[in-house]
Amino acid sequence: MQSIVLEIPENIAAQLKLPPKRAKRMLMEELVVRLYEQGIITAAQGSGLLNMKRLAFEQFLASHQIAIHSAPEELAADIMQLERIV
Repeated sequence: MQSIVLEIPENIAAQLKLPPKRAKRMLMEELVVRLYEQGIITAAQGSGLLNMKRLAFEQFLASHQIAIHSAPEELAADIMQLERIV
């Protein structure tokens, strides 16, 4: 599959009043949140798109009040892993 490039018209980009890198990051974060929220992408894909480790991505989701999609088996495995660490 090909990558997708989105163009934001200059007049709208100017209204963001952010440096270009920050605007790009903000727009990517919003896109990832919405795609994840709708179940279109996985947490692994979302964390990859935002170049975050999985835990940082889950914290990012929590900060945006987005529920983490996880199968019960995955949650149980995560809890067991945490118990071993603590």
